[in-house]
Amino acid sequence: MFPDWATLRFNAHPSIAGNTRSGEQLQSSRFVVSGPRSQEVYLRTGSLRQWGVLLHPLGWSLLVGAPAQDYANRLVNGMMDPAFVRFRPLADTLFGEVPDARAELQRLTEFFMAMSALESPSARTIALAYDAIQNPEVDSVEALAERVGVTRRTLERLCQRAFGFPPKLLLRRQRFLRSLAQFTVDPSLKWVGALDAGYYDQAQFVRDFHEFMGMTPTEYGHRAKPVVEPVLCERARHMREETHSLGDKDRLPA
Repeated sequence: MFPDWATLRFNAHPSIAGNTRSGEQLQSSRFVVSGPRSQEVYLRTGSLRQWGVLLHPLGWSLLVGAPAQDYANRLVNGMMDPAFVRFRPLADTLFGEVPDARAELQRLTEFFMAMSALESPSARTIALAYDAIQNPEVDSVEALAERVGVTRRTLERLCQRAFGFPPKLLLRRQRFLRSLAQFTVDPSLKWVGALDAGYYDQAQFVRDFHEFMGMTPTEYGHRAKPVVEPVLCERARHMREETHSLGDKDRLPA
């Protein structure tokens, strides 16, 4: 799995295990938590039924509340770690005896809709920082701090607590992920054609690829990606729809 925000994974049966690059092992669990990641993570499973919930930084702050840097690049058992006790009832009740995707989605949705948000005085600033990090035009920590309207020191503390990493790494990771998504959606571009405009040259991208994925682009290209490719393609589709929707709103009369 590629670097990403935190993910909660609920399994019908404890049939999934995994490990991080550092060697931290996760044994089979019905409720697996992957903290925010700047590195690849490896999951191992046979046939399984699973629902995954991606927690963006604001979601982490409002629903988990623990310092994100404490879970950065980690896999933990949500049934054991006290930071995720609020989600255990969902792990216990999400799946029935007979698979029913519609009913499971309804239970999942109702559970999160009923959750009360934790106190987070920095919620608005976290949302602003998240939007700015996604913006390709924001290419430096100074520009990010200016866009968010805070000092660099405040930004550093905020990003560690809510995002899990310092702002410079977050910007580099986002630049890399834009390139990875572009290549996944349209492999005919090759890596050179998929590079984000923020890269100076291909050598810089290759260095980032090795840092974030632990392998070269060529090695990654030769791997089977039965989960990663559908996820990236679906996210790209969702982003296109969001952009199109915002464009339509801009054209509406005042």
